[in-house]
Amino acid sequence: MFLRRPDPRKERDALEAERLRIERRRLSEEARREDARASEEEARARDESARTDREKRRRRSVEQWKTRAKTAGHMAVMSVTNIGVNGVAVSGQAMAFMARGLPPLWAILAAAIVESVAVYVSWHAHVALREGDAAWTTRMLSYLVGAGAGYLSYTHVEDYPELFAACSLASPWLWSMHSRHLHRKDLREKGLIDPRAPKFSPMRWLLHLPETFKAFRWAVGEGVQSPSIAVQVVRQRRRVKKTWKSMVEAQRAVIEAQRSQLQLTLTRMAALAEEIHGPDPRAAEAVHDIAVFVNEVGVGLVPRYRPPLGPAVEADQTPPVPADQPDQKQVGETAPRPRFRTRIRDRYRLPIRTKRRARRRAVGPVAAGDHSDQTLPADAPGPGRHDRTNRTSKRPAGTGSTGPADRVNALLPQGKRIAARLRREGVRLTRRSLQDALRAEGHSASTDVANELVRVLSGPGKPVQRAARGGRTTGPSTGPDVAAEQPLVRTMQTATTGDAE
Repeated sequence: MFLRRPDPRKERDALEAERLRIERRRLSEEARREDARASEEEARARDESARTDREKRRRRSVEQWKTRAKTAGHMAVMSVTNIGVNGVAVSGQAMAFMARGLPPLWAILAAAIVESVAVYVSWHAHVALREGDAAWTTRMLSYLVGAGAGYLSYTHVEDYPELFAACSLASPWLWSMHSRHLHRKDLREKGLIDPRAPKFSPMRWLLHLPETFKAFRWAVGEGVQSPSIAVQVVRQRRRVKKTWKSMVEAQRAVIEAQRSQLQLTLTRMAALAEEIHGPDPRAAEAVHDIAVFVNEVGVGLVPRYRPPLGPAVEADQTPPVPADQPDQKQVGETAPRPRFRTRIRDRYRLPIRTKRRARRRAVGPVAAGDHSDQTLPADAPGPGRHDRTNRTSKRPAGTGSTGPADRVNALLPQGKRIAARLRREGVRLTRRSLQDALRAEGHSASTDVANELVRVLSGPGKPVQRAARGGRTTGPSTGPDVAAEQPLVRTMQTATTGDAE
């Protein structure tokens, strides 16, 4: 016996074929399981869909039966009421016809026809109303037919004629009420009906009638049903209105303040220009044009603050001291010391004041008449802010209350002419003399206006009238030491009037 030697290639092919057979069997089993799983899922989905459809049909059926029951209930109520009223009216007419010898069948038929005419006309009105046509004429015609049927019932029926006449008359009105209800329902579904007005309590109407009426009016106009929202809107509008009113008042106040500053500045500039450059033939016309411009620019709303128009002089000139004034203290003289001094003042302020006095004495006193011709050295300090050695009052010269600047501006040419005439006649220029002269020429001036004119026309160093709180006094406006500072004071006051205000 001979044994074959094993062939590796054949063995390998056999193993590969077995492996492929096993793999094919496994894949077929997996495919079968997938098909079974898909079939189960499909069956489950069909069952779920059928169950859902049955549930939907059941719910739809329930909703339909609910709607039908609701409609049937409404129809039953309407039928019991309306058909019952029609039945009573028909029975009355039928009894009247049978009492007159008609057979019962013909009597009932005739009575039904008489009572159904009004219902038929009312039905046509209902159809026209649901279709959006005019139905008022048809509705009124149905009421008229019902009134005729009621009259027949009242005259034909012998027992209880009022009852049968009322039923005949109410029949078309009851049918039209149901028709109006359906028509309003259609309009509400289409969004063609305004929402109802808000309901406020009687106590609120009684205690807050204006606010409640405004809230009710706004809510009706805007279609808002909430009473609280309507009240909040009305209150917010009231607050906004008050805020706008306060803003307008503040704006008017600012405009008036600017107008007053502009008017005061232009008036001072006109007076200063006339005093410096002399009278001009066109000065009166220019002043008038300035006044007209100021009045056109601003509006009068708030009280005006107008500082005094002191005597206008050039910056490089010093006003002379009149001979009738008493001698004033010289520059080198010192003011009386205060009775009590603090330690800080003894330590710091006294040495500074001593140095200033020494510097002034080194320069020497300056005569009042030669003040305009002499100049101080460059290193000589002028009167300081805290210097008390050469100061008679804390207020600058001519700082009194002023009258209306436009009136002073208008009377300035007449005042200059009167001042020149009084000076030629040797009469002193005072407030009373100026008022008398203006009155003689047909003009009038108040006390404040006259005082302001006297200040402007008197010039530096001349006695003028000054108004005080306790009364009126007349005296010189400045002394020699203040007159020396007058050009600087007037120049700075004119330049910084608008900023100071």
